[in-house]
Amino acid sequence: MEQADREFLDAACLALRASSQGGDPLDALGWWDLLPDLADRDSRMAALALFRAQGRELATSAALGALMAQPFLAVTGHTPGSLIATVNRHSPRRSERVVVLGDVAGRSLLIDRPGQGAGVVDADLVELRPLDLAGRLAIHEVEMDPSAWTPTVEERHASPVRGRGLFLGRLAVALDILGAAEGTLALAVAHAGAREQFGQPIGMFQAVRHLLAWAQTDCVALESAAVTAVRLDEATPPRHDEVLKALAGRNGRRVCERTLQVLGAIGFTAEHSHHHFHSRVLALDALLGTSAELTHALGTWVRQTRTDPAVNAAVLLANPR
Repeated sequence: MEQADREFLDAACLALRASSQGGDPLDALGWWDLLPDLADRDSRMAALALFRAQGRELATSAALGALMAQPFLAVTGHTPGSLIATVNRHSPRRSERVVVLGDVAGRSLLIDRPGQGAGVVDADLVELRPLDLAGRLAIHEVEMDPSAWTPTVEERHASPVRGRGLFLGRLAVALDILGAAEGTLALAVAHAGAREQFGQPIGMFQAVRHLLAWAQTDCVALESAAVTAVRLDEATPPRHDEVLKALAGRNGRRVCERTLQVLGAIGFTAEHSHHHFHSRVLALDALLGTSAELTHALGTWVRQTRTDPAVNAAVLLANPR
């Protein structure tokens, strides 16, 4: 990550911490002004760094829905921030559910139904039922009469921009998972330096060092893949956003499991923050395709098409940092 990107990440973390005292951190960061400029690499890197900061700080905003709705603005006539995309989530027990993240009061909701088009609904006219989840994620299920939904954007207009919205959404969720994984790793490292056994910090023991090294490796691998995808944007290979999202779900879970071993009994307590980071990773993995679902689908696709999902070296050379 370049210095300018690190500076925006640090600024985003500070703004999210300060938001607990009031104010909109997205306004303070000028984040809404970045959305129309996502074709510019620097603006895109800055806009998506917000999600990594949200994971680290266990914060939630309407940014994910706003980012996914951005490609639809041209066909709906809305302005950045006024339209928030919902996320379709499959529940094994309750079939398809529609959820939205963050505070969406006074905004319009974009409810996209592949094959049928997309509909715009006033958020104040639907019931938003909060989901009781750890991870400090403000997630609401959208409850509305199915007959009240009408396609305000025809499928022929929605289809070309839908993929772009999913691409941006998966990158954002992967970065949020990365931030949460880094958050729990920081807790484990601090604990390993402070907790003593046999007269020395447990971080001196080889078994603990191995756990922390594996967790750090998973974070670095995910960071490298995410930063490359954000940098290359539409120059990435087909379905690369699915590859990144699958990697994020797998690595995020592994980091949480390994850091829990380091933390020991204290990590299981409700007072400790580990369960918030862990629950956040699990909840975000369930959005826009789980790691298990995407891995299975990608494996089938690679086997049938003989397509190499890796980024070609020529593409990396043509798009230097």
